[in-house]
Amino acid sequence: MRKTLAPLGPAFPYRDFQEGLKHLKAAMLRGPVYGLLLGESGTGKTTLLRALAAALDRSRFQVLYLCHGRPSPTGLTRVLADVLHLPLRRSRAETSRMLVQALRDLPTRLLFWIDEAQLIPEDTLHELRLLAEANLDGPPLFSVVLSALPELKDRLLAPQLFPLWRRIGVRVVLTGLVREEMAPFLAHVLDKEAAARFTPEALAALSESARGVPALVKTYALECFKRKPQGPITAEDVSGTLDGLDGP
Repeated sequence: MRKTLAPLGPAFPYRDFQEGLKHLKAAMLRGPVYGLLLGESGTGKTTLLRALAAALDRSRFQVLYLCHGRPSPTGLTRVLADVLHLPLRRSRAETSRMLVQALRDLPTRLLFWIDEAQLIPEDTLHELRLLAEANLDGPPLFSVVLSALPELKDRLLAPQLFPLWRRIGVRVVLTGLVREEMAPFLAHVLDKEAAARFTPEALAALSESARGVPALVKTYALECFKRKPQGPITAEDVSGTLDGLDGP
């Protein structure tokens, strides 16, 4: 499914997020590139795309976002043809030839961002590479960023997809918040007073339980507030809250 991303408020600039955004933006400015963004669900991969799209000059870049789908090679060609307002031909080969010519003439740089890329079939990934590299005398016709759960790396390292893996020039992994970022993060997504209710030991327990995943940290913190509406929140409070979540 092709989707238009609506802008969000400013993301919390945790270390991995900042570094990933910097590397991807620099790669986009250098020219067409293959990129890979890996991270557990909730680490902010889509949020990073929003930040990247906002940081790129819209007169020079066009971002195409594909999410929550398992397109076939034909489906992939249809998506790109639709974006470029091209009519579909009788065969995929004819549509592809017309698509390649349109990509060569495109006045802006196209960034094709595929979310949940661990779900994309192997033959579709091959088709994506063939389209991007149809301009044999020059660089790829467009940039590709595969955004996915960490398991995609194993698929790309397998012999069938290794040619795509070795073309990936920028690789970013979002591992989440480090402990020093916990209090600033909670102050950012909640408020300073709420964040201050967590003792240092509680923040450490929260970080460990959520594995540093920002979305989980926020969810668990809100559950702690429900269980204890007032007063300091201790490590024991965090453990009790999360034990309750695991229960029946």
